[in-house]
Order: sequence, then C-alpha cells, then structure tokens
Amino acid sequence: MALENTLNGKKIAILVANGFEESNMTGLHKPLVETGAEVKIVSPEKGVVNSWHDKSWGHFFPANAHLPTSMSHHFDAVVIPGGSRHVARLASNPQTARFLRGFMEDNKPVALFEDAVLVLADCDLLEDRKVVSSEENKEKLTEKGAAHQDGDLFVDDMLVTATNEIGTLVVKLVENIQSYVPEAWEAA
Repeated sequence: MALENTLNGKKIAILVANGFEESNMTGLHKPLVETGAEVKIVSPEKGVVNSWHDKSWGHFFPANAHLPTSMSHHFDAVVIPGGSRHVARLASNPQTARFLRGFMEDNKPVALFEDAVLVLADCDLLEDRKVVSSEENKEKLTEKGAAHQDGDLFVDDMLVTATNEIGTLVVKLVENIQSYVPEAWEAA
C-alpha cells in the first residue's frame, strides 16, 4: 500500500513521555508524515521530551502539544510507541486516561506498539478488547479484561496493537483512519 498523501487533512497524535523508545517513535513518525497527515507529538512534558536510545537517554524532540490541554476531538487518531519508562509515566498520569478515553469512547483509530498496550490497560480502557503484546504482559492484560491474541499484529475494530513490525502497524492505522466514520450525534 502506497502511503504517500493518503491522509491529507488528517491529524494524528503521537503520545509520548520522557523515556519513549526513540526508534519506535521515529519509525512511526516518518511514515505518518509521508501520508500527508499533520502529526503532532503530544506529551505531559512541556517544550521537549527525551527519548531512550540504546540503553541510555537519547535525543530530545519538540512536544507540539501539551497533554493537559489536548483533547481527543483535536485528532483523528492516536499512536503510542513502546518504551517501558514512558509507558509507566503515561500510565500514572490522570491526563493520559482522560485523553485516551475520548478516543476509545468515540471508537477512533488507536495504534499501540510493543508495551504501549499497558497504557490502555492501566487506564482501564481494555475491557473486552483483543490485543497482542509480549508474553510477559499477558497476565496483566487478562486481569484488565483484555483477551491476549497470538501473533505480531491484531486489529480489534479501530484498535491496532503490534509487537514487531512498525510498518504493518502504520498500514493498518492508515486503513482504519480512512475507513473511520464518526457516529452521528443523537438528537436530544
């Protein structure tokens, strides 16, 4: 699937906190920008956010949007890269749950790479959802009401989880964004 300019006019949030896996974020960011989407790095950190790279702190990246003032309706989709340090920071921040709840309740496209699935689990947003993750996360995900699936990638409606292939995750996310139809507001 050629991704170039497939998402012109769409807005995608990449949600990160200090300690995100640099290669995950850059591996997601570049192809999403190539789709023509407006990609913003959303973070609880103000100004810049620090990555984790090769067993030590990595590069700083500009945070384009501050998590406490960001809302799910500002974006068409959200992506969370892996990295245990940032996953723990996001999971412990109540703003994360508020932000992600909007995506999940509106059934908007959400993509989680590697251990990022734990952010939704810790925010209690995985009840009755099917996800892939590492074997070490299986018990926690099951406790939080998720069904652990075998394989490297699983698509559960608008929720995409992957453990190995960033490229495949991006393709499935793009497909979900293209097929997403917002539910009509019910008349009062």
